[in-house]
Amino acid sequence: MKKQTPFTQLRLAAGSFLAIVTLLMLFAFSARKKMIDDVWVQLGMKKERGMEGIRNSFLNGYLHYYGARNIKNIATSNRVEVANDLLVAVKEYIGSDDFKAEYEKARQQAKPQEPAGKIRSKEEIRKEKIAEAEKGIKETEESIKKATPEVAATLKGVIEMFQGYIEQYKDPNNQMIDLFWQGEKQTVEMALKKYKEDMAKWQTRFPEDSRQMIKNRLKQFIDIAATVDFNAQLKDAYGLKKFVNPVYERKSAEWKQMFRAGKDVTETAKKFAEKWLAELK
Repeated sequence: MKKQTPFTQLRLAAGSFLAIVTLLMLFAFSARKKMIDDVWVQLGMKKERGMEGIRNSFLNGYLHYYGARNIKNIATSNRVEVANDLLVAVKEYIGSDDFKAEYEKARQQAKPQEPAGKIRSKEEIRKEKIAEAEKGIKETEESIKKATPEVAATLKGVIEMFQGYIEQYKDPNNQMIDLFWQGEKQTVEMALKKYKEDMAKWQTRFPEDSRQMIKNRLKQFIDIAATVDFNAQLKDAYGLKKFVNPVYERKSAEWKQMFRAGKDVTETAKKFAEKWLAELK
């Protein structure tokens, strides 16, 4: 783990809310008397830029905090207050029609495409293969007309090959057609199976009702936050901070992110998430 700085702490404070998993952790503090616009002044960026970052963070799966020029100048003691103000702004935007439209757009863009192929009958495949062989004969005959005698003699062998294929395809007992059919059948069935699996994942990640997605993410945040050991000891290792306990070193990035954000910020976030989750039920 890298050594923490005020910039890193505040960035992680926001990150623990917006970047974990699919970036919907906290959106429910009650309105504060302080104007939300003040936080953008503190961060040294325009509100529109901040809203764009929030949208991209949520839709794309990672935190957009670039452009906040003054973030490193905010005192560590003010991290929770500034984070709260950011969350009020997030909550305001998440409830807007603009965000709902962006979410639906992203949801539809991520929707898996149903495979276009279908299982053809053996007779359909038979006709196709015969037509392909007949086309091969015709094209080879055209090539013979333009070829030298030596090349033409070789191409006649190609015509004989295609003629042999046609005879085989026309034979109702020939196994080649059955093999072609089995191959196509397997390909179509595998594509359909994958499509169904992808649809199930899509419906989980992008539920039609965004409220369900919010509930899922809040619960996930609460579950992880409840396991963070803020008393965990660190050690220096090649210029980085590592956990003394190897079990902690193998924890998820989300767990470590909450640890870095600190107990004050994470506990505040956890209480908020619990309240928000209760309101959504």
